[in-house]
Amino acid sequence: MNLRFPSDPLNVLSTDNFLSYRVPETLRDMDCMMDNESLPDKQGGCFDSVVQAIIKSWPQHERYLRVNIAERDAELLAFSEQLAEIVCRLGRESHGGLESLVEDYRFICEKIVLPEELYFRRHGTYRLKTFEEAYRTVYSDREFMTRYMNGLLVTDVIWINHCRCMMNYRKEFLPMLPEAASLLEIGPGHGLLLYLADAMQNVKQVTAWDVSDASLALAASTLKTLAAKRPVTFEKRNIFDASIMSPGFAGLFDGIVLSEVLEHLEDPLKAIEVLHHVCKPGGLVWINVPANSPAPDHLYLVSDISEPVALVKQAGFEIVTEKFYPTSGTTAEKAKARKLTANCVIVARKPGRRVGH
Repeated sequence: MNLRFPSDPLNVLSTDNFLSYRVPETLRDMDCMMDNESLPDKQGGCFDSVVQAIIKSWPQHERYLRVNIAERDAELLAFSEQLAEIVCRLGRESHGGLESLVEDYRFICEKIVLPEELYFRRHGTYRLKTFEEAYRTVYSDREFMTRYMNGLLVTDVIWINHCRCMMNYRKEFLPMLPEAASLLEIGPGHGLLLYLADAMQNVKQVTAWDVSDASLALAASTLKTLAAKRPVTFEKRNIFDASIMSPGFAGLFDGIVLSEVLEHLEDPLKAIEVLHHVCKPGGLVWINVPANSPAPDHLYLVSDISEPVALVKQAGFEIVTEKFYPTSGTTAEKAKARKLTANCVIVARKPGRRVGH
């Protein structure tokens, strides 16, 4: 049963209604087909702990969780458990515990996603246009950013499109890298992707770049809490600094990760050209960028995966794989047609022959 969007999205009065509005199937009609078996069946597992903590804090969200979890096959459920174990470990070490992380997840849904989604549905564009605006209203607010990053950590487990991206990274991209690979992540956020890379036997050296000292400190803290196996090099760098395009930075890395960063930039093509410069010939890049996903710091609007794919090709890369992961309750085809949130994951190779390390 297709959902008819309200003519004025601002009439949506609650996050619970909003989640029903956002997907093309009415969750109320799907409820009758679901019972408690739709929730994680590994009682006592970390995924179950995260889900139950959300339901306890936010009972109205249970309906969404049922639909979301029912869509996961055995492989994705097993990977969800692995990610949830990491979240629970971080929760135990954080002020306020897992409950605090769950509250920050709710904060993202109600205070960040909802108002920006309503603006997007009314105007067809993202609200902010410049990085300066995003810095002034988002990045300079330390308390807001802390809650934002904590909530995003939980979304990597709970939002099915995020979870599928994480599984693609761990099970498809990282094994593609050569033995003793050097890996760079630009904009490591909470550090979860760094931790997954650190655990790979074929990855020897991991480096993280970010423009923010606070962001680098957060990722470093995550790796310390999780007892990462090897040291990670953290460097404060702006990828738009002209010095990075110098010969000294050419061909440094076998693999480069740019996850949910492009949408924050005013010039995404220039950023991908930087990736091409610092990538070794034959090296790989993993780019994850959301489509139709409004947030208070998103600037670059992707409507379809063909758009970032075109930029990656224009920068000089060859496409290896491209995946389109829609949000819960819809298909890739419907998400594209109705401009619903999805994640675009692109693996690309820099032409040339890989040389020895």
